[in-house]
Amino acid sequence: MPQSPRLSLEPSPAEGPLEDETEWQDLEVTGDFTGSVAAAVHLTGCTVRARLTAVDLARATFTDCRFEDSDLSGASLEELRATRVTFVRCRLTGLVAASARFRDVTFEDCKLDDANLRMTTWERSRMESCDLHGADLYAAKLGGMPIEGCDLRDVELGKADLTGTRLHGSRLDGIRSADRLRGTILGTDQLVPAAEAVFVALGIVVED
Repeated sequence: MPQSPRLSLEPSPAEGPLEDETEWQDLEVTGDFTGSVAAAVHLTGCTVRARLTAVDLARATFTDCRFEDSDLSGASLEELRATRVTFVRCRLTGLVAASARFRDVTFEDCKLDDANLRMTTWERSRMESCDLHGADLYAAKLGGMPIEGCDLRDVELGKADLTGTRLHGSRLDGIRSADRLRGTILGTDQLVPAAEAVFVALGIVVED
C-alpha cells in the first residue's frame, strides 16, 4: 500500500505566482494558476485545492502533497517526481506526464482520460475509481500497482509492464496492445472483454 502524505496540521496560505524554481513548503495552495509556466517547482507538505489548467511545470517535484478537487486539465508535468502524493477528485484530462516517476502515489476518483503517461515509472502506487479512457501508458512500468474500478477503455499498453497489476472492476473494452495484459490479475467478469482485446492484438479472427 502507498504511504500517505506527511502534511502539516496548520498549513499557511501560499502567496505569489508560480515561477521557475518556486519552493513551497507546508502551505495551502488555492486560487487560479491557469497557464502558468515554471520549471523545477518544488512543493513539499502542501495541500492543493486550485485551478492549474494548462500549466507547464516541467521537472517539478511534489513530496508529501494532497491535491483535492483541483483542475489540472491539459497540464504538462513532464519528468515529474512525485513521492507520497494523493490526488482526490481531481480533473487531469489530457495531462502530459511523460517520463514521470510516481512513488507512493494514489489517484482516487480522478479523471485521467486521454492522459499521456508514456514511459512513466510507478512504485507502491494505486488508482481507484478513475477514468483513464483513451490514456497512453506506452512503455510504462506499473510495478504491480492495483488499478481497480477504473475505466480503461481504449488505453494504449504497448511495451508496458503490468506484471502483478490487479484490474478488478475495471473496464477493459478496446484496450490497445492487449497482449501486454500478461501477468495481470482479473476478475471472472472481465474475461470476455479481455479476451476480445487480446484476440484483436494477436490478429485472431473468430467466425462461424
